[in-house]
Amino acid sequence: MGGRRGFAQFITPSPANREPGQRVWLPFIETGSGTDIYTDLLATGLAAEGHIAMPQALDHRLQYTPWLLEPIGPPRGTTVTLTNSWNGFAFRGRSHRLVVVEHLFLFDAALQEFKSPAQRLFHEVLVRHWENRSFRVADAIVAVSHYTAATMRAVLPFDGIHVIHNGIDLELFSPPTHRRAPRTNEPVRLLFVGNPTRRKGYDLLPRIMQELGPGYALSYTSGREPDALPPHPGMHCLGCLNREQVRNAYCNADLVVFPSRLEGFGYAPVEAMACGTPAVVTRGSSLVELVDDGITGRLCDPEEPAAFAAAIRALSADRENLLQMGEAARRHVERQFSLRQMTRSYLELFEALEERPVRRSSNTRSPTSSPSLRASSGMATPPDVAAATDGH
Repeated sequence: MGGRRGFAQFITPSPANREPGQRVWLPFIETGSGTDIYTDLLATGLAAEGHIAMPQALDHRLQYTPWLLEPIGPPRGTTVTLTNSWNGFAFRGRSHRLVVVEHLFLFDAALQEFKSPAQRLFHEVLVRHWENRSFRVADAIVAVSHYTAATMRAVLPFDGIHVIHNGIDLELFSPPTHRRAPRTNEPVRLLFVGNPTRRKGYDLLPRIMQELGPGYALSYTSGREPDALPPHPGMHCLGCLNREQVRNAYCNADLVVFPSRLEGFGYAPVEAMACGTPAVVTRGSSLVELVDDGITGRLCDPEEPAAFAAAIRALSADRENLLQMGEAARRHVERQFSLRQMTRSYLELFEALEERPVRRSSNTRSPTSSPSLRASSGMATPPDVAAATDGH
């Protein structure tokens, strides 16, 4: 984000824009995940629309003790505070609106099999309590996909969950300047971008390559964890990439393969499509909202490496058609997942909240006042709890 941790960094509109309207405080806990990228993008989008955005990065350890955030007040003149569902309760106010955003609902029944026992305990004993507090005091609750909203509604007694899809930087994630010529005498270049976890479907990649046989080359990122994939002669690890390197990897690929078992949103296939690269993804969770089957990529049944292999073979058999699908994918992202569209959806929500009275909630006790929660009041966190679910 470029600012000092613990201090709000003001991103102001350019002089050519109108006088700033909203002053949006975006306190976020740095975790090195997609939520950091989301905050950076939204701050940029708000400034581009003529508003003042104030992202404030906070120490990653505070995600385990969010009640310690309560003494932190918003910058003067804040009209809206927007933060995630874990710590929203700490930023409730009497003079500004509070919007909490759910990126990955940890109490989705389908997510439980991907948690360790320590994670389950941490989520049930602490995070469930924090999220309920946040939802009770929020003026609005946002989910980043219809899937996420549906899983929340199945568990929570709260109505009026707003769905706003994440947007991406269409300038960074864009097709190559020159149209790619069909590669008829080279292996089909496949790409996987994500953390090496079972939830992301990392373990399915060697099986997909085995089904494909020769003529295919798969590059993959190692994310935040060390590479643990079984060896396969057609696979190549790219290591941990920065955003520009990821963009170049998308542009160099013929297809992106994303066999994730569950996503709250799913940046990788959208970024790939923005670069003109079709995506082959799992038919499930939020991914069905992102890929238009047969138009911008393919949806495949979960846990079916053979289905992924068949889709990849079919798409790569006609390289010219594959390029046309990539062009359709870019247009699809421009229509549905632009940063400008996401920003304006949030601004519409903020404007609607101005017509309602600010929710005035009485102060509730700190979680440390409860004997069952007191043991987690320190900053140190056991390693097996720290990786909540590869990026909340």
